[in-house]
Amino acid sequence: MSTAERAPILLTPGPLTTSPRTRRAMMVDWGSWDRDFNDLTADVCKRLLAIIHGEATHTCVPLQGSGTFSVEAAIGTLVPRDGKVLVLINGAYGKRLAKICQVIGREFSTFETEEDVPTTAADVDRLLKADPSVTHVALIHCETSTGILNPLADIAKVIESHGKRLIIDAMSSFGALDIDARHTPFDALIAASGKCLEGVPGMGFVFARSTALDASAGNCHSLSMDLQDQHAYMAKTGQWRFTPPTHVVAALHEARSQYE
Repeated sequence: MSTAERAPILLTPGPLTTSPRTRRAMMVDWGSWDRDFNDLTADVCKRLLAIIHGEATHTCVPLQGSGTFSVEAAIGTLVPRDGKVLVLINGAYGKRLAKICQVIGREFSTFETEEDVPTTAADVDRLLKADPSVTHVALIHCETSTGILNPLADIAKVIESHGKRLIIDAMSSFGALDIDARHTPFDALIAASGKCLEGVPGMGFVFARSTALDASAGNCHSLSMDLQDQHAYMAKTGQWRFTPPTHVVAALHEARSQYE
């Protein structure tokens, strides 16, 4: 029996089982510089942004690669080179985020709880009072490796009260749990195509606060992961800077329609 005949059902956090409609969307080849594909990308970004009601405050920046690529891009772009990140950890992806900070040379500190213990707003309040040098806080909303759901709204309000910036890894929550940018303050929320929206893997996206994104020119450690440059180029030309995952974008566009 072939793989296609077995039609496996994937119960992982992602990639997920995709619908026939989503798979059919990948049967068309797109020219990466063609107007039709540029319009498709723009519509995907617009419709993704609508999920978090972020149209007035945030910009959706797509990026090639897995979700981790976009997490690294968000940290590298939005955290200044002299900034400091407080990484909240209760599982493997919090640890990975701390490793990203280490590898790209951003100063960071960590606060780790047991894998069945969410971080609390009181924890964050205490940590920020103790270390005023922190500029950004990085939080895994729903820790993929454990299923722990951290109290995003309460933590975000505490971070805002201290005048700090929040970066959210929402890989396992975006599209499944309500996140409203009008009421939950954050500088970046990161997700990917192959998770709750049930697209195929190969593309991440960052909802970046527009003012923070505009102010981040020159921050990034990497050419290919520079979200500010990616956004500026797309705003000017409608095109991706480098070869886009055309079939992944088409599949996500169809998956987003089914989500609606």
